This record gives sequence, structure tokens and C-alpha cells, in this order.
Amino acid sequence: MKKTSNLAASAALLGAAALLAPAVRAAEPAPLPKELPPYGADAPLPVPAIAKSTLPNGLTVWIVKRPGFPKVSAVLAVRGGTAADPAGMEGVAGLLAATMKEGTAKRSSRRIAEELQAVGGDLSVAASADAFYLRGSALASGLPSLLELLADVARNPAFTPGEVDLAKENALQEIEAQEATPEYLAARAFAKAVYGSHPYHVVSATRETVGRVAPALLRAEHARRFRPDSALLVLAGDLDEAAAKAAVARAFGGWAATGSPVPSTPPSPPARGREIFLVDRPGSVQSTVVAGRPGPDVSDPDWYDVLVANTIYADAFGSRLVRNIREEKGYTYSPSGDFATRRAGSLLEMRADVRNEVTAATLLEVFYELDRMAATTPTPDELAGAKRYQAGLYLLRNQVQEAVSGTLARNWVNGLPPEALGEFVTKVNAVTADGVRAAGRKHFLSSSQTVVVVGDAKEARAQLELFGKVVDVKP
Repeated sequence: MKKTSNLAASAALLGAAALLAPAVRAAEPAPLPKELPPYGADAPLPVPAIAKSTLPNGLTVWIVKRPGFPKVSAVLAVRGGTAADPAGMEGVAGLLAATMKEGTAKRSSRRIAEELQAVGGDLSVAASADAFYLRGSALASGLPSLLELLADVARNPAFTPGEVDLAKENALQEIEAQEATPEYLAARAFAKAVYGSHPYHVVSATRETVGRVAPALLRAEHARRFRPDSALLVLAGDLDEAAAKAAVARAFGGWAATGSPVPSTPPSPPARGREIFLVDRPGSVQSTVVAGRPGPDVSDPDWYDVLVANTIYADAFGSRLVRNIREEKGYTYSPSGDFATRRAGSLLEMRADVRNEVTAATLLEVFYELDRMAATTPTPDELAGAKRYQAGLYLLRNQVQEAVSGTLARNWVNGLPPEALGEFVTKVNAVTADGVRAAGRKHFLSSSQTVVVVGDAKEARAQLELFGKVVDVKP
């Protein structure tokens, strides 16, 4: 777009601001009483001793001793989630995860449940963009049984016709329910707009994918993805290291890989110039507004700067965007911001459901707050509050045993070493105001955002055209 067009667009936006969003700024919040004691420093999460080993078949094993409560947790992470779905079968990973626990070559789903109950345990299977996660827990005395069940589900799922048909029926019902919500329509349209043909564009299975699923196809996909040399097993809890290693060898030692490993996911595409997409939802009384763009890898030097910057911008209840469009303007009840990290990149995203008549006014404020991240440095209180928020959440979440094993597994999937578990708080606290502003200039400019609005086109189109060309899409 030419500079003259930019000037004209700026003038139009200023006019829109006068009509749609009167600049009535609420008074600054009152400071806390001076007599309150200062916040204490957040201590880094101590990294427990991790016994690392690799079985002859390539399975990586991390054992974390946490004595005390007589319980153990296990996470088996296998690389190759929805990003590894074959062309034309996008979303099949979700159906694979849904059917794996419903019976193996040796056990029915009922027997699996009964054996878990006998050791006070549970077991779940889920697929993310980059991996499958099999999570289980049990009383410490039941570790051998838990590992045997976990290995059986991971290695020998039966995919019986009856269970596959039930999973397909459930998936179709879920799709129908999701498609009735603007949130789901926005998520699908936004992923397609940001990622295009990149594997991360997959949000869920489609009806076409569900229709093609058969037991033989699931067996082939399972054999292609589930390999010990692409997997990590994390054990955490009150356990004996030698006995745990012996139980792991018995349960997983016979697991063998076939064929070639799943290819690595290519890097996320870079952010483009501003694009605006509209999904027509006739009769809707609200517009669901989503704006965002790809962000850095978790291994990039500015990842922590972006994390703190996004907290100041939208990812906390006291963030700038929440104060602006919720507290001051009353456009929405619960705007939110997210910073989702994957192995091949991250995604910055905000979302708000707003009244039809303030769609443009909301987007104007979103752009204002995005550009303010680049144009200004955060105040000392903003910076301290964002760092305290992220560090505190991390420490709180990882007090739970299952969370520690889950964090270690997720870090491994994203390419981080086990030591990253204890580095989070230190690196968050090292973020500076200049680092936040630099992240704002690099990742938050409104001119680099992809925008998706789901709403009644008759109400929303003219408002969105104030900001540029509007492209109609179907999710």
C-alpha cells in the first residue's frame, strides 16, 4: 500500500475513532497502600535429580525421584501429532488418540479400566500438534502394572471395528456441536489464514477425514508414528530408581521401530502484512474478533521477552487490552490473549466477543494496544507485575507431581533439555523493559496482524472495511 493510501487510511481511522470509540479514558487505578509489605522474590523451581538413560531400542527414559507421597506419574511422549497427518487426512491424529485406549491385542477397554482401578491409577491419550501424550498415574506400589498397561496401549492398540465406529460417531457429533459456535469457526478460519498449507493449520478432524477412517488406516498410522526412537518416557514420584529401570525394560524393551521416522515439521511461516478475513454468521448479535500472528520458537533469544510482552498486552486480567476494551469501554466481558508454543514456532493470538455495533471500535483499540507495545516501554509496575504473574503461575503449576513430568515431556517435544525446567523463573525475571519494547517492535505491530471476524456480515463488513480490504472465507 502506498504512503498516500496509508495517510488516507489513518484519517479514516481517526474519523472512525471519533464516531465509534470516544476517547474517554478511565482514571488510573489507585495505588496500593504504602504500608503493605513488598512482594517476596520468586525462587527458581529446583531442578530435581533426573536419571537419564536410553534403552537399546532408542527409547529415552528420564526418572525423577520425588519421595514423600506414595504415588507415581508417567508420561510417554511420542513425536508426530496432528502436524504429521497425511494430506487429505488432516485431524486423523485425534481419532487415533481417541481409539488407542479402547482395547489392545491382550486387553479389552474394560480390563484396562479394572487393572488401573486395582492400582489406584488412571490413563489417558491425547494428541497435540507435535506429539502424542500418554499420561498415567498410580500408587507407587503399582508402578510395574502401570508401565505394563502404558506399554500395551502404546504398542498394541487393537482398533476393533466397533470401537472405531463409536469413535467416528462421537467425532461427527463433536464437529456438529463445534460448528454451531463462533469460537470454533474463528479458530479454524484463523489457523487457515495464518498457516495456509503449513501442517499447523489443522484444528480438528473434518467430516471428510472421519468418513475415510477405518481400522486398517489407524493401524498403519499407529505403526508409522509410534516408534521408541521418537519417544520419551518420564517417571516421577516416590520410586526406587533401579526397580523403575527394570520395570521400564520389561515393559518397553521389546518395542521395535518399523520404517522411517516421521519427518520434522517445517518452520512456521513468517508473519505477513495485515489481512482481514470475515466469516459470515447470519443473525449473530456478536462479533468474535481474533487477531494474531506467528511468533518465535521457544529456543529463540527473545522468546521470554515476547512472553512478558504478551502478558502486558493481553494475557492477564490486568493487561492493557483487558483494561481498555473491558474495564474502560465495556465492549466485551472476557477478552483473552494467548501465546501458544510449538516445536516449529509459536502463535500470538487475542480473542474477544463484542457487540455488533462496536466491532470496528474494538479492532481500533486492539491495533492501538498492539502498536503501543512497540511505541512505549512498560512502566516498572507493568513489567514487575507481568514477570511476577508468569513466574508465579509456573511455580504454582509445577508443584504438582504430574505437572513436573508433563512439563519435562513437553519441553523435550519442543527441543529443550531437562534443565529448562529450572530456568523458566530466572529467565522471566531477567526480562527488561527494553527487551519488551524490542519484542513489541518485532512481533506486535498492528500492520503484521492477521484478523478474523466471525459475525453477521451485514453488520460487520462496513466496519471492517475502515481498516482495509475484507476477504470473505468459509472455515
